[in-house]
Amino acid sequence: MTVVEGSGARYARVKCPQLPELTLTNIGGKRHYNTPDGQFISITTLLSTNVPDSITEWRKSVGDDVANYVMRTAASRGTKVHKLVELHLSNEPPADMTDYGVLPMGLFKLMQPALERIDNIRMLEQRVYSAELGIAGTADAICEFDSTPSICDFKTASRIRDRESITNYFLQCAFYATAWEEQTGEEIGQLVIIMASDDGHLEVFKEAKSSHMDKLMQLVKEYRDALPTV
Repeated sequence: MTVVEGSGARYARVKCPQLPELTLTNIGGKRHYNTPDGQFISITTLLSTNVPDSITEWRKSVGDDVANYVMRTAASRGTKVHKLVELHLSNEPPADMTDYGVLPMGLFKLMQPALERIDNIRMLEQRVYSAELGIAGTADAICEFDSTPSICDFKTASRIRDRESITNYFLQCAFYATAWEEQTGEEIGQLVIIMASDDGHLEVFKEAKSSHMDKLMQLVKEYRDALPTV
């Protein structure tokens, strides 16, 4: 994967092997992906049971109704910011800024200094899977960050979170790196979370994939052990 395309554009693209197209399906109320090797659970669904203590305590303090409203609002905001980031990294500015709203546009603007550290993009919003782990998911960006091959994930929040509360984000990215290596042969060791918050702050968290593999494998084992036997 050394041939660079679009070298005149702001964000260069690296030619990569063509990966299988994966489709979504719902099994027992849980998101799965249809892959050439079977129906695999989504990594975000698998991690939904691994809730940090800080999030559990927050939900208890505000109640389920408030918590669910905040989560729905955050999901809508995050979807719009993801689209803006995807267009930006694809060298395609959005045609109409008013489609996104003031808050998502502001969060996107906050992220831009961190986005400038991205280059040599392999894939954006790429669905990947691991036949070995039996999991699939959609990676935000597979690229270079600070000149190092990385999985980058883009997050929004009401305020910047601490590392303990974003463990699942790193586990998610560790899976994407594992699946990418399995499908392409390219090893990716750096995980990057770019987070912009409603109160006007930007934070870039970087960690090694190796720091999260033991926990990821533990959760995969627990999931498999809980599956009904046929």
